[in-house]
Amino acid sequence: MARLWKLLIRGILPVALIVFMMAWLAGVFRSDRIEGREVPVAPRKAEGVAAYTVTPVRRPLIWQAAGTVQPDEKTAVSARILAAVLQIPVRAGQQVRKGDLLVRLDDRDLRSRLAQAKDALRRAQVTRDIARRDYERDKDLVEKKAIPPVEFDHTRLRLETAEADVARLENAVKEAEVMLSYAEIYSPYDGVVIDTLADVGDLAAPGRVLLTLYERGRLMFEAAIPEQYTRLVRLGKRFRVRIDSMDRSLTGVVKEYIPTADPASRTMLARVSLPDVPGLYPGMFGRMDIETGVAEHLLIPETAVIQVGQITMVDVIEDGILRRRSVQLGRRAAGKVEVLSGLAPGERIALRKAEAEGGGQ
Repeated sequence: MARLWKLLIRGILPVALIVFMMAWLAGVFRSDRIEGREVPVAPRKAEGVAAYTVTPVRRPLIWQAAGTVQPDEKTAVSARILAAVLQIPVRAGQQVRKGDLLVRLDDRDLRSRLAQAKDALRRAQVTRDIARRDYERDKDLVEKKAIPPVEFDHTRLRLETAEADVARLENAVKEAEVMLSYAEIYSPYDGVVIDTLADVGDLAAPGRVLLTLYERGRLMFEAAIPEQYTRLVRLGKRFRVRIDSMDRSLTGVVKEYIPTADPASRTMLARVSLPDVPGLYPGMFGRMDIETGVAEHLLIPETAVIQVGQITMVDVIEDGILRRRSVQLGRRAAGKVEVLSGLAPGERIALRKAEAEGGGQ
């Protein structure tokens, strides 16, 4: 029996102690506690309050296609010869004009080859001129039968060989001049340098990109359009494109539309040309508005909205009494805000300003 009491004391006493402490912390044993009770709130009358009647407004349904600003013409500049980089007079972000020097390569070997080709050409031209004089002389002699025809044939063969050598070396000189022109790379259009990918002293090789640039004033907005909206996008159609970082909307025209869907995302790529505006650069994020239909929206003036922390409310006029009601709001534009839930058409709400903004009193 004594053992049973010990077990009960060991089990019940700690629990009782915990319950006592919780009750004490909750203030159960305090005598100065004030009992809670409902405080009646006097109804607020709507007399003299500017009112607005909630009416539905037909507005287009807009689906926004997210995309990126990309250059219409983007060029990766690379060398066509194997040579060391001597000079890159441009930097990232710099604007260049058509014909401006972008890269200069070491051209000493090419100049030496060109000089050698020109020297060989001059020797071949001298040999050709001599062979031509011999040909004219032997032609008269063979006509007078002063020399045998076989000797004249040899003279004619030397002239044809010399002329062929001159033609071959002229082509060699042209080729050397073309190779020398590859030592200096010029901008193909008015553009902006995106990035330089080589330094002075680096070895340039065919296929290695030295810098990249895009054509100034020709930017495109690329967006992936879902299959269900592809019928709404056509070549030549205008769309509004909003650039978030610029806080600006631009009007663009669909210039390209890839008629092949991506099997992974079920989207098609549309490219919209954008106007040339200051501050617009490749890589910027934007949204293209695609009108998918028309729906009725409830719009109310922003002056009717009461903001308390994260809660938005309005004062609804019911039987001459103002009753505060929580509402869920959507997009805002031009002093109006869209009501997603909490109000119905025909209800009247109070405005916080002295005058009513549209609607009936």
